[in-house]
Amino acid sequence: MSPTPNNEPALLTDTDDALVLGETAKGQPQRRDIASGETVPTDGLIRFVVSPEGVLTPDIAHKLPGRGLWVASERGALEIALKKNIFSRAAKRQVKAEPDLIPLVHDLLRRRCLDLLGLARREGGIVNGFEKALAAVKSGKAGWIIEAADGAEDGRRRILYAGSQQTPSPNVCGSFSNAELSLALGTENAIHVALLSGRRVQRWSLEMKRLSGFEPLVPEGWVRRPEPETPG
Repeated sequence: MSPTPNNEPALLTDTDDALVLGETAKGQPQRRDIASGETVPTDGLIRFVVSPEGVLTPDIAHKLPGRGLWVASERGALEIALKKNIFSRAAKRQVKAEPDLIPLVHDLLRRRCLDLLGLARREGGIVNGFEKALAAVKSGKAGWIIEAADGAEDGRRRILYAGSQQTPSPNVCGSFSNAELSLALGTENAIHVALLSGRRVQRWSLEMKRLSGFEPLVPEGWVRRPEPETPG
C-alpha cells in the first residue's frame, strides 16, 4: 500500500477486517497493521475493537465481535497509533482510548501467557522444581526454561548452563515472579519450571513473542556468560 502524502501509512477501508488479507506459505491468516500499513501474520498483531460507546478495547484472543483494528504487538507501534490518532481515522469515527491502554495491553499479554502455562500444567506439559527441571533440560525435553525473576542465582545458573549445552537450546523466560508462576501453576514456590516440548510450546512461543514487544523476556546478564556446573 502506498503511503499517504503526509508520509503516514494509508488506512484500512471499511471492509478490510471482514476479509483475510492473504495467507503466508504456512496458511497463517494475515491482516494489515494500521500503524505501518504492512500486511503481516495475525500472530504478531494485537486486535482492537471499538465498543458501542466508542471506547477502544483490546482483543488479545482475537475473538471479540465487531470490526477489528490491528496493530503490531509492540509498545512503539501502539504509541504511534495513539499519538497520530490512527485508530479514529481507521475506524472513520471518533475513538476514545483510555489513558492506561498501553499498560492494560501489556498486562493482558502477561496474563495470557500465564494462563497458557496453567493449561499446559493441567495437560502434563510442565515440570516444576530444580531437579525435575534440570533433568528435563538435560534430556532435551524442555522447549522453554522458565525461571522466576526473583529466584536464586545459583540454581538458575546451573539450569541455564545445561540449556546452553543442548542443540537447539531451549528458549528462556525470566518475565514472571515466583508468586506469579506459583499462582498460574497452582503450586507453591515455582522458581525453576520447564515447559516440555509438545503441542503447547508453539502457542506459548507465539504469545511470548507478542509479549516481547512490551518487555524483555530475559533480564540483563542472565545468559550472556553461562557458567559450568560446580563439580562434585
